[in-house]
Amino acid sequence: MLLNKDQIQSIKENKVTFVKNFVTLNRPYDFNLISKLIEENDLQSMSKSNYGGLKNVFQIRGVVNLLKEFNVLFDFFSKTFNYKYDQRNNVDLFLSLISQVGVPHIDEEDVFIIGLNGNMVYKVFNDKIVDYHVFKGDLIFIPKGVKHKVIGVSSRISMSVGFFSKKL
Repeated sequence: MLLNKDQIQSIKENKVTFVKNFVTLNRPYDFNLISKLIEENDLQSMSKSNYGGLKNVFQIRGVVNLLKEFNVLFDFFSKTFNYKYDQRNNVDLFLSLISQVGVPHIDEEDVFIIGLNGNMVYKVFNDKIVDYHVFKGDLIFIPKGVKHKVIGVSSRISMSVGFFSKKL
């Protein structure tokens, strides 16, 4: 996990921060792994779109303890940025089977998004509109209250580490 001093400061100041090649992910994060996690842990996926079928974006909540690396990343962000405990703090997976565009939205938590598979663009509507191209191992931090949307350039899987609590 690679964050330099400027990136850490940027996140502490609640600025959108993009880090290319933040983490090396050796495991293949594909739809076979997601299917296995769902089956072995009796997980529920929620549809985040109103399109139906393959056009949906799916969310799988609360996966922090399913794979060691999810827990390690959660712990790293929690300790590095001194987030207070909140039972809603967790790791979620987002996936889509086809290329598509999400709707602009504002999250109520700080999110650290890591690309696990595929190619996505995070369009952030802040002082100006900026596109961030996220691939496997890349990180984008989007503080709560910042409007953004996701454009899945291909099928995709991403991990979202969310903190509802304040930084100490």
